[in-house]
Amino acid sequence: MVRRNAVHFLTMSSLLGAVLILIRWMQLSSVEGDTGSGGGISMGGALGVELGWFLMYLISIGLVLLLKPSGMRCVQLTLAVVLLEGIVVMMRWSLGLDPGFGGGVEGNALVGVLIVLTLGASLLPWSPMQTLGLAAVWIVGSTVTLLAVTAGYEMSMWATILGYVFVTIPGIMVSFFRTTRIKDRFEVDYFQTQYERIHQELAAAKSIHEQAFPRPRTTGAVRFAYSYRPMSLIGGDYLFVSLRNDEPESPILIVLLDVSGHGIPAALTVNRLQGELMQFVGEHPTIDPGDLLAALDRYIGLTNPENPVLVTAIAASIDPVGNTLLIANAGHPGALLRDSSGGLTQIDATGPLMGIDPTAEIEWEVESFRFNSGDSLIAFTDGITEARDSRGEMFGIEGIRGVIQSGWLEPGQRWPELVRRSVDRYCEGVVNDDMLIVDVYRP
Repeated sequence: MVRRNAVHFLTMSSLLGAVLILIRWMQLSSVEGDTGSGGGISMGGALGVELGWFLMYLISIGLVLLLKPSGMRCVQLTLAVVLLEGIVVMMRWSLGLDPGFGGGVEGNALVGVLIVLTLGASLLPWSPMQTLGLAAVWIVGSTVTLLAVTAGYEMSMWATILGYVFVTIPGIMVSFFRTTRIKDRFEVDYFQTQYERIHQELAAAKSIHEQAFPRPRTTGAVRFAYSYRPMSLIGGDYLFVSLRNDEPESPILIVLLDVSGHGIPAALTVNRLQGELMQFVGEHPTIDPGDLLAALDRYIGLTNPENPVLVTAIAASIDPVGNTLLIANAGHPGALLRDSSGGLTQIDATGPLMGIDPTAEIEWEVESFRFNSGDSLIAFTDGITEARDSRGEMFGIEGIRGVIQSGWLEPGQRWPELVRRSVDRYCEGVVNDDMLIVDVYRP
């Protein structure tokens, strides 16, 4: 890109310069025709200078096309060419070869500098300091030449010096604005690239996180369905399910977790706790729900004693053969036990939340209930109960009770779907916390 723009710049500058040279030669012919003298020496010297100038541009174009230098080399080459351009102009003036200088029509040289600086700053990544350096060399050199060659000069010296300054301003401003725009574009591209990379990583993390969730069970004596929606891509709510074996009448263990916080930190904690749950249950398949919460609480305290993580949880073990439900609640919102006739029993916390005291030996009481055919256990995280409407009022457990008591399940439907729909309508789809609701039921 820079190499191509360098060729464009050199070609356009040489063509524009050739036009200005032609104008100067027309002026020279007019002046010599009027005076009838001085043509031999002036014409020969001017021809050598002009040919040398044009050859400089041709060589520069050839170097870029043949050698294919890097972008930085192209910038350096074009800066050198512009510098030599200014030196050639000053040579014309000092040798008296430019008919404009000293004759009151010096505008061609000023226009040339204006075009070259502005064009170069527009096409090439000249920094403002580089453009300013070229402008400074031009202004100082031209002023020195002006002071040395003043004979017959008709214009005000200060007005001429001011003209030297003015013709450099557009190029400097273009270079400054172009550099600023490139910097802004670079920053935008950089942050866009970073955003896309982070988004891809979050998508991968979301996939890994959600793979840790169990698949809903639609067969067997004990089944479950759930609905999960994190506040962001990933969250701190989690559902762990363990079957003692693959038999239809196999007991099932359900653990519903809610880790404090949201997003990536909470999800990382969830994934860590999931590994520990798998180990606990793998080593002790018949572990009591209360003992499971105690073991998980000890693990939380030992792994991060300085920055404890607070976790609420419900652990429930269901035996379809004995028609029993054993449940322990560690500071979690109360679960609802719905019997086959539609009656609701609220099962509140049986002990504190986990992680509050790494040194304490906390025990969680285990409650026992009958769990017959047609019964359901509906458990949920506080993202459901604390969903707020436009007035700031929470959905609450009463909202869930109202859905369960007034709703009617159609084939293929379960309570999590109905409750989530009600919550979405209640809070108009605004998610302020992770939401997880699970329905463990017997057909």
